[in-house]
Amino acid sequence: MVELFPVFFIFIPIFTGIIIYLVKNKHVTSIVFLSQLILATLFGLYVYHYTQNPNVAYIVLGGWDDKFAITLKNDTLSLTFIGLSIFMWTSVLFYTYKTNRIYHKYLFFLMFLEGIFLAFLQTNDLFNLFIFLELITVLITILISYKKNGPSLKAAIYYLLLNTLGAMFFLIGIIILYYTYGSINISYLQENIGLHQNHQMVKLAYVLMISGISVKSALFPLFTWLPKAHGVAYTSLSALLSGLLVKGGLYLFIRIHVYMFGYDTYHMTEVFFYIGALTALAGVILALVQKDLKQILAHHTISQIGLMMMGLSFGYGLSFTGGLMHIINHALFKSLLFLCAGLIIYEYKTKKIYAIRGVFRSMPITSIFLIIGMLSISGAPFFNGYVSKTLIKYSFKAEPFKMLLYTLVNVGTVTSFIKFSQILFGKKVDLEKRKDAKQFVSIITIGLLCIGIGIFYKPIGELIYGLDLSYVKLFDLKAWLDYIIYIGIGYILFKYYIDKDYKPVQVIRSFQMTFETANYLFIFYISSLSLLLFYII
Repeated sequence: MVELFPVFFIFIPIFTGIIIYLVKNKHVTSIVFLSQLILATLFGLYVYHYTQNPNVAYIVLGGWDDKFAITLKNDTLSLTFIGLSIFMWTSVLFYTYKTNRIYHKYLFFLMFLEGIFLAFLQTNDLFNLFIFLELITVLITILISYKKNGPSLKAAIYYLLLNTLGAMFFLIGIIILYYTYGSINISYLQENIGLHQNHQMVKLAYVLMISGISVKSALFPLFTWLPKAHGVAYTSLSALLSGLLVKGGLYLFIRIHVYMFGYDTYHMTEVFFYIGALTALAGVILALVQKDLKQILAHHTISQIGLMMMGLSFGYGLSFTGGLMHIINHALFKSLLFLCAGLIIYEYKTKKIYAIRGVFRSMPITSIFLIIGMLSISGAPFFNGYVSKTLIKYSFKAEPFKMLLYTLVNVGTVTSFIKFSQILFGKKVDLEKRKDAKQFVSIITIGLLCIGIGIFYKPIGELIYGLDLSYVKLFDLKAWLDYIIYIGIGYILFKYYIDKDYKPVQVIRSFQMTFETANYLFIFYISSLSLLLFYII
């Protein structure tokens, strides 16, 4: 029975969504919480049985040879993502339930998306991976466009076309691998990839698949779809999209590049490190110039994705683990920031940062957890972001240039959230103060987790990753001094340059990339990777 739990993970949320859609009763929609409770319970039992017998994590469907059959496989990576997904969806459902309980279609698509995403995490063959990837793209497109106005439809189409283009090249890579190896089973390819690894066609397949993954991950310069989507989506979707769904691209990167091909395949470690660094710097620079709360957070998602890639590019060791841990930590603090921002935007009826003042006095609970999110993303000691950022920088602490890039990203992040924090100050404003305890359940739970992981990281590291993290010290004088210096530099940058809104700041903020330009950049990206792989490295 336990062997079938992965199938239940997929179909429980899908069937829940179907029931909600067919019955169309606001009281029936409460079964979403029953669904999440069942998923969480099954997940806990599954993890327990997995630790006792890892063989339960491999299922072959249809009675075929597993080289050709549809198979589901779980390991520590997929289980980490599954647990995070169940938690994130539960938090978002608590947050959005009162507003959207009568919108049966919205909840249907949200639950359907959860089931497909859980299937995506567990599938063990490349073609089904592609199918689930495309279904996720379609469902997110529908949810982005759910407001049915001009901006949301435009952003949804932009997202759909660019991500479909990336998926098409990913599919071509799969076809080449199938032609070469006679199978698209990921475990089989992982064991046999070395047979033809240096073949020119396999190298081409690698470039095409990584290029498609880069679009999904919003890596530089292919990230333009992400801020467009965030700007118009419901806050609940923004929290999911930023906190979890965009990480599906990083999950693919780990599964395909690190595990299937091998982490140092074609000596691309340095290439991906610098792609990550460019992504992080571009994201933080664009975030600094924004005046829209959601756009600031959206561009910081790009920046943090780059930071994760800087760690994941190494493929092993504490830096890689830091990248994985930052995926979890970012899901928490970025969803917390989006959910708090959503409440503020609802009360103030604007997203413009300079039009919002006095939030701390007007919305004290929201403000406290917003501050927790800001301290977490900026890497303050005692918060979860500090732990994973420390791990990420571990492997390049002896390389001054890489450390400089890391420092620039951190300074930019701190500067941006000094700008963001302006909304907290000012006189109290009379607000509508919509009361919904479920929303605060989500915010408080996520906020406490940000602090809990930041303080109790040692036992958590030993439990989940088997790591000794004793060298990451909360009372490290250098870490505190670094953070204080970041705040000082950030304040000076904000006060004397960013806040003055000089012409270069306005030019960067007003820059818009057309879909045509995005396509040219995608072609440039593929060409650059091909040139590096075939002629330089």
